[in-house]
Amino acid sequence: QEIGQNFSGKKGGGLAAYVLDCVDECVSVASKAMKSGFDHMDELQAEQAVQILANITALQCTLPRFYGQIMRGLCHVGLVRAENIDDSFQYADNMLERSRKACDSDIGAMYSVVYEITRSKLDTLIDFSLENFQWISRSVRDTPNAYVESLTEYMRSTFSCLAPMDEGSRTGLHFSACGHVAERIVRLLTDPVESKITSSLPPISKIDAFGLKNLALDVQEFVKFADSTGVPQLGECFNELKCLTEAMIDRDLPQLLLPANDSVRRRKYPLLSLEKIVNILEKYNGSGLGEKLKTVSGSKSKKGHDILILEKKEVLQLIKLIKTQTNSMSA
Repeated sequence: QEIGQNFSGKKGGGLAAYVLDCVDECVSVASKAMKSGFDHMDELQAEQAVQILANITALQCTLPRFYGQIMRGLCHVGLVRAENIDDSFQYADNMLERSRKACDSDIGAMYSVVYEITRSKLDTLIDFSLENFQWISRSVRDTPNAYVESLTEYMRSTFSCLAPMDEGSRTGLHFSACGHVAERIVRLLTDPVESKITSSLPPISKIDAFGLKNLALDVQEFVKFADSTGVPQLGECFNELKCLTEAMIDRDLPQLLLPANDSVRRRKYPLLSLEKIVNILEKYNGSGLGEKLKTVSGSKSKKGHDILILEKKEVLQLIKLIKTQTNSMSA
């Protein structure tokens, strides 16, 4: 102005408004630059995405002090005139809020990235670990299957780097990861073989009593891991899977599936779906009578072998029994 250049007053903020607009743009650019600092966003690891989120959060936390320093400087050099002082500071408050919202948007986007990376990695581990997996075991394991360790170790590593996230988001990611693992395994176990799938891993086509017993042991390990995180009720993510596997090896299952025992079954297995039990039974590798007697007599002395082992004809009878009930309920 001293050299004859005229600046029109901007939105009541006077000359300072032009500087504050530049500051707002700089904050927005800085936030986005923190994300673009990695060459390939699609190759980010969860801990890298969390670090970006932490950086943007730190930037957001500095904004009140940053804008305060800017306004003190503008007052010092005379760009905030006495007649515009209230309007200039109100404009600064508006720009501060705008910058905060821009950071909020980028932080929210990074939260989504962390969730997507975690779920994608879990899918990759499940697909890789369970490809061509033999669910017909013919014997009971003493330890969980190897894929369980792969999944729990990845989740443990990911959960350990979530400190920069707020408590609600950390808890949400815990439930998202464990819930996703449980859902994938439930679908592998219960989806019909011919069903359309969204992943490269098809549903289980055949499984026997020992495979179900081993899967029940895997579920116990998942619940144990969830409880070890200290997140309340996290282990409940695996409740449906636990219910299905325990019911399928329960020697009382044939009796519990009788219409007269409907209330007893619901109390013992409240999350049990008859439709899903039918789907599992249709994959069930039933034994012949001779094989069943040999297996049972040879394993009575072994811990954990007191499980339901169905003959092929028993499997067909249970399928017929359940379908009679489900058809009558839908009629």
